[in-house]
Amino acid sequence: MRQETDIYTKATKDIRKASGIFPAPGRLTAAVVVILLLLAACNPSPRCLENTDVYLHARFLTLDNGKDKDTTLQNVRMWGIGREDSLIVDGSAWKISLPLDAHYDSCAFVIANDTLQDTVSFHYTRSTRLLSFECGFIAEFNDLKIQITRHFLDSAAVVNPLVTNTDDENVKIYLFRD
Repeated sequence: MRQETDIYTKATKDIRKASGIFPAPGRLTAAVVVILLLLAACNPSPRCLENTDVYLHARFLTLDNGKDKDTTLQNVRMWGIGREDSLIVDGSAWKISLPLDAHYDSCAFVIANDTLQDTVSFHYTRSTRLLSFECGFIAEFNDLKIQITRHFLDSAAVVNPLVTNTDDENVKIYLFRD
């Protein structure tokens, strides 16, 4: 009986070796693991489909008979103090989106209109929020407060003190009427 088992084992090994169809059990396990790893590597990483940009959204207005009226500023230039080399607005604007500084609790911008110039300062508390695994973290700004100089800007009002990755309006900036 032992001799028959040895002949069977030898014949099975010869068939495996000759055909290559039936690899040895250890090789089969290794081949399955390699194939599974290759399939997993082909799976693309998840993409972020959410808005990760955080801007303060403001609108220019005048009061007309006690009602807010959208107003377009002509020939306006706007830049961040300490970032004079990067204009945020250069032309006309009735709405603006401003990047707040995630490293400090305040930042300021200059708005120049023809020959007049005003400064708009924002003060806030910073926080970080996990948006999702795919998108990572975003900065958020809470308790928004605003200060302005008054050369051609009349006043400003915070309408939403939380600046986050939505397009919600945060600030109304009122201009003196001509």
